[in-house]
Amino acid sequence: MRRWFPSRWICAAVLALSVFALLPKPIAASHSWGPYHWARASAAIKNIPVRRLHSAGWVTRYNTAMTDWRKPAMTKIKPFTAATGGPSAACTAPTGQVSSCDASYGNTGWLGLATIWISGSHIVRGNSKVNNTYFNQAFYNTIPWRQLVICQEIGHNFGLGHVNVVFGNRNVGSCMDYTNDPDGGGAYGPSNMHPYAHDYALINSKHNHIGFDIPGQIAEGMEAEEEAAPRETEMPRAMEAYNPVVLSQFGTLKQKGDGGRTAVYEIQFASGWKAVNFVTWANATDGR
Repeated sequence: MRRWFPSRWICAAVLALSVFALLPKPIAASHSWGPYHWARASAAIKNIPVRRLHSAGWVTRYNTAMTDWRKPAMTKIKPFTAATGGPSAACTAPTGQVSSCDASYGNTGWLGLATIWISGSHIVRGNSKVNNTYFNQAFYNTIPWRQLVICQEIGHNFGLGHVNVVFGNRNVGSCMDYTNDPDGGGAYGPSNMHPYAHDYALINSKHNHIGFDIPGQIAEGMEAEEEAAPRETEMPRAMEAYNPVVLSQFGTLKQKGDGGRTAVYEIQFASGWKAVNFVTWANATDGR
C-alpha cells in the first residue's frame, strides 16, 4: 500500500505560492486627480471636443493618443477632435472643450503641463501643453517619450493623476505611470506609451455621476422651476484669462513626487472657482 506524505503536499503548496508571489500584481490604487470630472447631463456618453493645435511632428502622436482614449472601454465619456490647427503657445480652450498643444515654451523646466478649470468638482475646460524646448533635445526627441507625455497630459484633462511617480521602478503598462524608459523592456517591463484597463475603469467610475453645474448651461430634462433657480456665478474674468506657463503662475503646491519631478498646484479664484495644474518636470528640480 502506497503511503501518503503530507509534507509533499505542503512543499508543493509553498512552491506554488512562491511562484504566485513573483507574478506581476495588478495596480489596485486609485490615481484619480482629486474628485474632478466632467459633468454629464444624462446617462448617454458625453463626447468631449478636443482641439488639436499641433505641429507636424506631434500629429501622429496626438492621433494615437486620441485613438487610445476613444477605446470602447470608455463607456461614460469620449473625446473627439473638434478642430485642428498649427502649434499654439496660447493653447486657449473654450468652455466645455480641451486643447492639446505644442510650442517652444523655453526653459520652463517642464516637459508637460495639464491645466483644468473647475467649478465645484466639475471640469469646465482643460488644456495640455508639451514643451518643444525639451522635446527637440536628443534625449526626449523619441517616439516613446513623445507618446508617453501627450497621452498622459490628455489623460489628466479627464481627471486622472499618476499611477505612481517613481521614475526608476518597473512600468505598470500605463501612460499615467512615470518612468525612465517609456517603451519598457528588460527590467522596466511593459510599455508605458498607452492607457491600460485601470485608467479606463477609473475614468468611467469618476463619470458615473449625472449632474450639471457648468455656469450658463442647463441640463436636458430640467423642470421649469429648476431653470428659474439662481445659477452659479460666471467664471471670473481673471480665470478666463488664466493661462499658466511658468512656476510663478501655478499657484499653491499641493502634491509632489519622486524628488519633485512631478507636482500638482492649485490656484483659487472668486466664487469657488479654481484651476489645478499637473506639472511634469524634465528633470529633478530643487525646491519644486
